[in-house]
Amino acid sequence: MATMLLVRHGQASWFEENYDRLSSVGEAQSRLLGELWAGRGLEVTRVFTGPRVRQVRSAELCGEAYAASCRRWPTPVVLEDLDEMRIEPLFREQMPELFERHAHLRALGDSMVAADGNEARARIFDRLFQGVVSMWVQGQIGAPGLESWAQFHARVQRGLRAAQEFRSEGNLARAPSRRTVAVFTSAGVIVAAAQQALALEDDKALGLAWHLRNSSVSEFLFSNERWSLQSFNSVPHLADAGMITYR
Repeated sequence: MATMLLVRHGQASWFEENYDRLSSVGEAQSRLLGELWAGRGLEVTRVFTGPRVRQVRSAELCGEAYAASCRRWPTPVVLEDLDEMRIEPLFREQMPELFERHAHLRALGDSMVAADGNEARARIFDRLFQGVVSMWVQGQIGAPGLESWAQFHARVQRGLRAAQEFRSEGNLARAPSRRTVAVFTSAGVIVAAAQQALALEDDKALGLAWHLRNSSVSEFLFSNERWSLQSFNSVPHLADAGMITYR
């Protein structure tokens, strides 16, 4: 069996103009993960990331901390298929129409505008985000050119297969039973991987996404015939409870 470690990116910059970058907490979370892996003597044989800045930067910072102990960190390979759900158009272009058609979404939008402070707005936005994503997964809403949940799931499986089968100069980087592949990505990709391993219904799989911690590690075992979940959403590198974040 080979091992794939799916890592959710560190905390992003919530409620800032550019969400797609790590916060100072997210940077620290990523470094702590690298320090833990190095301290445990984990040998990482390949590293992949999705294309987002927060995904790539998480891998970079983890790698810097890992390499500081004189361990070799492989050069990360970006795989577009391991990108997060590409549903930004729903929020960027479709929200007025969604508010008009769905009263429960409109009520959440009004509450978010009236909320006092970022923390209150974040709680309401979480509910709004979950509501919109749930409707998208169920095929109730969409937008021109927007991938469906089924298309997203197929894309993720293609990306995971590419990470499993990646060859360097015509040869596997390490014998399959000894490879440890690290993948830095986002919550949607991780729950799609867990859904495949556990044969979950769509709503059950999506429910896992709301509980994924930033910089958490989910461990999968794989071979040509097998894809199974070994552990999920672990954060042993975050000893300080104040470092544990979800958004």
